[in-house]
Amino acid sequence: MKNFVIPNLDKPNGETLSEYLNSSMEAFSHITGISVTYFNNKNEIVKEFKAEDKICNFFDVYKQCSGPCRKNLTSSGQFASRLGEPYIFLCKSGLTNIAISLIIDGVFVGYFIAGPMIMGEFRNSTASRFSLLNDLNDLSLSTVKAFVNKMKVYHPNQVSQVALLFYNCIITAVSDKNDYNALRTQYGQQNQINTVIQKYKKTLNPMEYPYDLENILITNVTNGQIQTAKENLRELLNKFSILEVGDLEGIKAKSLWLFAIIMRIANENEKNISSVLDTDLDVINKLSEAASFTELLNISENLIELITRNMLSSIYNGHSQIIVKALQFINKHYKEKITLKDIEQNLHVNASYFSTLFKHEMGVTFTDYLNELKIEHASDLLSTTNLSIIDISLSAGFDDQSYFTKVFKKAKGVTPKQYRSANSAVKIPTN
Repeated sequence: MKNFVIPNLDKPNGETLSEYLNSSMEAFSHITGISVTYFNNKNEIVKEFKAEDKICNFFDVYKQCSGPCRKNLTSSGQFASRLGEPYIFLCKSGLTNIAISLIIDGVFVGYFIAGPMIMGEFRNSTASRFSLLNDLNDLSLSTVKAFVNKMKVYHPNQVSQVALLFYNCIITAVSDKNDYNALRTQYGQQNQINTVIQKYKKTLNPMEYPYDLENILITNVTNGQIQTAKENLRELLNKFSILEVGDLEGIKAKSLWLFAIIMRIANENEKNISSVLDTDLDVINKLSEAASFTELLNISENLIELITRNMLSSIYNGHSQIIVKALQFINKHYKEKITLKDIEQNLHVNASYFSTLFKHEMGVTFTDYLNELKIEHASDLLSTTNLSIIDISLSAGFDDQSYFTKVFKKAKGVTPKQYRSANSAVKIPTN
């Protein structure tokens, strides 16, 4: 047997795949049995690998450049370009696909779609969509079902593994991997995730977007403000509707993007939201299958309440409604100068009784818990802004800078100035 010769690692140009990338996709398709399609940045099919095993080729709607299938694939390919990593999604028929963008010299030139695949089980709703999208007669539907019965069924974990393999096959064939690494690093920065996402979306999306409202929603979700978060969400979805001129698929795409952000923040803060929602794919299923704006709104509200309630329970898992309401109030107003007197007036509870109950339920005093939130907020500002220390002190709800410095040093072991020097990602101008 002859030794395998690695193809030349020349650079693809978007319209023509390199020899190495072409061989990588052939190897991936042959070994996994999963078809792969490459689209250029004009959303035109350039090449298909293992096309004979692609169920989409049975359907006329798939071949329509302006049809719902192509729009769904286009949206997913563009979304993958923002992530810099694999994006697992459902096609219009409810089958699973993996999208990965092709980025050359910092420019998005096209994208690959691996699939479709069956994940978990073949649903009756998928067969119904086959008929609705393609106006199939009984004979054609039977042929499609027979084809489906031969398709391999993947567990969600297997799909994730396939996505990793697919991704590696692509980036190893691209001479400069820094484009992908830069996107992934930018997307995954925990301490600055909100700022990074806003800047990133602004550079890729010229249309006006309610960034401030999105930030407010994320803050209220993180702080366990269930009712306020639901109100923010309703307002956001209404704005999505205006931006998309009522197009439901466009509204869904923005909603999926929003929940992707929220779930990443929840998981990165170790809230373990995936165990509550089963899998991220379950969220995608629910949002993608909404048949109307009203249904999408109801599903979104239920999801946001579930996520927000889980965020609150990660702070407190007791049963005292007084403490639950107190945590919601504190998490919302901690940047202000709040005291036990404020708790007493807003929750109509005796301050002494509340103080004792809070220490018993939370294991820390009211003041220590409040200061912990303030110090974390101040730490973030020290790391990510060039605000003066006195301005940061005021922003965190401290009237006295010397007291702020004392509390900060007790919590972090260093002064605010020393902390900034060690952790700042912003160059502080010198006077």
